[in-house]
Amino acid sequence: MAGLNLINEETLEMTWTQPIQGITMQRRTLLKCATGALSMGIPTAFAQTDGVTRLVVPFTPGASNDLIGRMFADALARRTGRSWIVENKAGAGSLLGAEFVAKAKPDGMTLLLCASASMGILPAIRKTMRYAVERDFTFLARIASSPFALVTNAHLPVANLADFVRLAKSKPGGLRIGSSGVGALDYMGASMMQSQLGIDLNIIPYKGMSQVLNDLRAGHIDASIVSPATIEPFVKDGSVKVLAVLDKQRSALMPDVPSTTELGQPKLIVVNWWGIAAPANIPSDATSTLLKNMALVLADPSFLESLRAKGFEPAVLLGDQFAQFVTADLKVWRNIAKQAHIVLEN
Repeated sequence: MAGLNLINEETLEMTWTQPIQGITMQRRTLLKCATGALSMGIPTAFAQTDGVTRLVVPFTPGASNDLIGRMFADALARRTGRSWIVENKAGAGSLLGAEFVAKAKPDGMTLLLCASASMGILPAIRKTMRYAVERDFTFLARIASSPFALVTNAHLPVANLADFVRLAKSKPGGLRIGSSGVGALDYMGASMMQSQLGIDLNIIPYKGMSQVLNDLRAGHIDASIVSPATIEPFVKDGSVKVLAVLDKQRSALMPDVPSTTELGQPKLIVVNWWGIAAPANIPSDATSTLLKNMALVLADPSFLESLRAKGFEPAVLLGDQFAQFVTADLKVWRNIAKQAHIVLEN
């Protein structure tokens, strides 16, 4: 990918290297480009700050969460002429990286790739947290999202969401819906379905999505909540059926599948999202510069198309609008966790 340059071990410690989808991925990758920052109209004080901007990705290298962070950092490097480091700090389901940024120096030089897990799901269900979403971050830009879809095995006698609800109501607790683990987004989504649709499901936590998909295709479970990108190959081979996309609009990957909003369930929204946050109380000139350059990247049709090509759906929100979205999203998951009595001990 243009704008992404590798550095050797004498310059910066690197402990992981792996090619993926045309990008050389490293635990810490220095991003550079040749265009001048001042020519972009960046405020002088911030543009002349020594060092590099660090984007902390709280996920393991190579995952889709990691990819979107690197794509955005590379685009910002080319846009601004500044140097960027993408650094993976995985652990505790993304909480370690988020905590690191929450406690970082608030100078606008350390940013976080935040997501629904670190800002919505986990803060809603964990008994204690080492950061407060509403207090410890400056939310800059939401980049993209990926909706989840309600999927059944090929033999379940349902053709649409209404059929599924009728079947679930006819046998309370009888439909088995697999999830990748307690507290995962698909698990929380199944809990939301119970609340919004007035049904009782047997939610079965697995240790990862691959086991869920195997049992779903084999008919050992009745349904699951899965991202369109993950389930698409199995839809094509006829081993599963997709009843609805749990979002406000249809998925570009499954344009023939109706959204829950279309089907009269506008509050049944289960979406993974990604954005950029900084520590709270960063300088106003840093905030302005970052917002300006992020807005330019997120208005670039070529960048948006590159997101779609990797299975992400652009979902741009900037500044206060993004902060309001995060607050609302957290409130939704807190309510679901309370209703379903979902609590994770530390």
